[in-house]
Amino acid sequence: MLLLVPAVALLGQQAPALPTQHLLPRVVHYGPQQYGAEAQNWDVAQSPEGLLYVANSGGVLQYDGQNWTTYQLPGRPIVRAAVYHTDRLYTGGYGEFGYFTTREGQLLDYVSLSDRVETDAEVEEIWNIELLADGTVVFQSFTELFYYAGDSLRRFDLGVALYAHPLGDSLLLPVNELGLIAVAPDLAYTLLPGAKPPGELIIDITGDRATTLIATANKLLRYDWAAQSLSEWSTQASRALDRQQVNRVIELQDGTIAVGTIRNGLYLFSPAGELLRHLSHDNGLSNNTVLNLFEDQRGDLWVALERGLDVVMRSEPLRYYRQSNQPMGGVTAATAYGDNFYVGTNQGLFVLLPGVDTFQLIQQAARQVWELIPTDRGLLCGHNWGSALIDGESVNWLSRHSGTWQSIPVPRQPDRLLQATYTGLYQVDLASNQAPPTSNMLGLSEAVRTLIPTGPRDLLALHPSRGAYRITLTEDWSGVVAVDTIRTPDLIRPLATHFGDTLLVQTEDTCYNYIDGTFMPLAAFRGVAHQTGRYFLPGAAGSADWFVADRDRLTAYRGSELMISYPIKLHRPDPQIVALADGTYLFGLEEGFALGGIKRAGTQVPDLLVRREDHDHGICFHFALPLLDRAVQYRSRLLGFDAEWSEWTATSHRDFTNLPPGDYHFEVEADWYGIAAGLPLTIPTPWYQSVWAYMVYLMALLGCAYLLLQLHQRRLRQQAADLEAKREKELAQERMRARNEQLERDIHQKSKELADTTLTLAKKNEMLLGLKEDLDQFGRQGGLAKSPEKILHTIDRNLNNEDDWAIFESHFTEVHAEFLARLRRAHPRLTTGEQQLAAYLRMDLPSKEIAPLLRISVRGIENKRYRLRKKLGLESNDSLNQYLQGLA
Repeated sequence: MLLLVPAVALLGQQAPALPTQHLLPRVVHYGPQQYGAEAQNWDVAQSPEGLLYVANSGGVLQYDGQNWTTYQLPGRPIVRAAVYHTDRLYTGGYGEFGYFTTREGQLLDYVSLSDRVETDAEVEEIWNIELLADGTVVFQSFTELFYYAGDSLRRFDLGVALYAHPLGDSLLLPVNELGLIAVAPDLAYTLLPGAKPPGELIIDITGDRATTLIATANKLLRYDWAAQSLSEWSTQASRALDRQQVNRVIELQDGTIAVGTIRNGLYLFSPAGELLRHLSHDNGLSNNTVLNLFEDQRGDLWVALERGLDVVMRSEPLRYYRQSNQPMGGVTAATAYGDNFYVGTNQGLFVLLPGVDTFQLIQQAARQVWELIPTDRGLLCGHNWGSALIDGESVNWLSRHSGTWQSIPVPRQPDRLLQATYTGLYQVDLASNQAPPTSNMLGLSEAVRTLIPTGPRDLLALHPSRGAYRITLTEDWSGVVAVDTIRTPDLIRPLATHFGDTLLVQTEDTCYNYIDGTFMPLAAFRGVAHQTGRYFLPGAAGSADWFVADRDRLTAYRGSELMISYPIKLHRPDPQIVALADGTYLFGLEEGFALGGIKRAGTQVPDLLVRREDHDHGICFHFALPLLDRAVQYRSRLLGFDAEWSEWTATSHRDFTNLPPGDYHFEVEADWYGIAAGLPLTIPTPWYQSVWAYMVYLMALLGCAYLLLQLHQRRLRQQAADLEAKREKELAQERMRARNEQLERDIHQKSKELADTTLTLAKKNEMLLGLKEDLDQFGRQGGLAKSPEKILHTIDRNLNNEDDWAIFESHFTEVHAEFLARLRRAHPRLTTGEQQLAAYLRMDLPSKEIAPLLRISVRGIENKRYRLRKKLGLESNDSLNQYLQGLA
């Protein structure tokens, strides 16, 4: 926040130079717990879209700014090298090298090239890959090179060598036994004269023919191609790198030379060899062992470390000051005064003196500093203990009124200041270096954080925690005439900022424009919507610069144009942006400060990547903004399905299921720079809903209708046939019943006739028997003239049982055709007489009537019945008549 500066402030004073070696770029750390693999990182590569690839001991890592993904080589070796070229990621590890094909930011199939090596020996560990100007990829092991161009693989044997370096289509190779050799595209090589450091190994090489730098373990040497000799590149570099064990060296796009060491982190040198910065574990790096270096498309430097992966944000126009030996704390004020530069923090007042490269705490002014105002009487410091004038490192206390938040000049009295403190309003006199005896203004003893003049005698006073006051002063500002407590709106920890004639009063949740004593709520300011936790802050007076401070970023505007967004967090609840005389800004952070100007982000902002993935349940859109140094949130929508944006979220994919056929457009927006992207989507009509399908359906429906009609007609015909058959069957059954009834009547009639015949026969035989007996008796008495034998013969002839039985059997068979047949089958041993008896018994004739028929006595019949039972196998309690009836 820019405070009102008294009229006595020294304007236009140049700030002293801050110590460059302590103004460091921002360093972002990634550890194993974040990328989900091993600690060691050996190499870094990047795709044109901005995706990052890391050769890690646990595999190949891919980072899109949101998600880390791990890929493995066959056999899961440690991956030591990676280079991206023409939609392929070339990798190498122990006994294995080849490439991944890529599409839309995804690694696809892996193609092994080590299988093509024609040798009986195993492939050594591939620990370096270089890309030549003609697109040839060179895989390097400790003793061999493998050149891959087109689809051919050539092998080049060499002695033990460290990192090769491409130089156009050729390759510079430091061979231990020979020195530095140049390998031509046809694999012919030339030893470079004078390029072997005496008694030292060449560790790495960088630069071109104009400036070729050769790194040994402890220094950098320059090779002069014309003179064919080596010389010390920089005395300062040699002193800095002595005994640090140089491991990698690269020349960056702006000519800066970056040197990674084993023992002491990263060194950055200017093209002239001056030490620019030294980054180590003490001031920013995760650890001091640098395994590789890589400059990305934005100019940021990736440092592959023994434990972790860091990125040095060189593309950012901010440099950060932090002290490891004596942390500053959160910065609340800063200014240049004389030859010194002062920074006020919640830890106290720090000063940077000429010739000293670190800020020193002024012990007398330890603890919270609220403001620093240059005056012609000295540097005024509003402090937790009161207010004081600062001269160098000396402190002259003007007042001991606890907590001087803000001082504003009294009109027409340049040496008098009105101060807002923890306990109310006070005045101090700069000329007398003391507070007036009656300095506590009557009528207001409440804490006041901010004072804003709104008229000749009127002030708007903001309470530090809650609320505000309208204060009317006396003509000379020596007393309070009236205090009006403002209860609406309810201001919680308010902050006042001036944008020219516009006064904003802001809280974490609201923003008001204070006009003529009225708080006018603002939903947006200068076209930027207000959100919870957002503050609008002014830039340098007279400039078009202004800022939007969110909880996780600071966005710079120049007029209506968005210039750049920084992922920094200003110190709260009083965010401080101090405009320096050289046009740069000092941003107060929670620890230390950042220093820099405003420049347009331009081409440094990558494109938002969007790809579509179809799956069984629907469609998934994956998206990522490869800003690899900060967290990004997204919102999305599918036009044609839902026109409303989703909520902001860190999730970088969105699924859609069961979308109806039609044309859609997927849109996604990132919360940095308003970057958006889209992807059209067409859900085709399923084949079963096409015109041809409906024609087939219609034909099938008509066919089914015709088939149903035919089936219906067939069923009707079948039903008619079934009814006709049923009627025929019923008629046949009727005829059968009528015939059976007739047969039954006939049988009954024949049975009756048979019975009559039998009875007649029985009576006949009975008569004849009686006659025979009479004649027999009479003959013995001599009563007839005719011979009795002749009469007896006649009677015997009439009593011929066989003929009578034949007649009886024929009638009986007609009536009971099955009985005699079944009787004979069941009992073939029955005699004719026994069959006759069974037939008579079947007719239910009593023994008395059967006896004459068989010409035996009734007792003889009983005896025959007994023998018949035996032959039939009946028990004593079985009924003979029932058994015979059952044979019918």
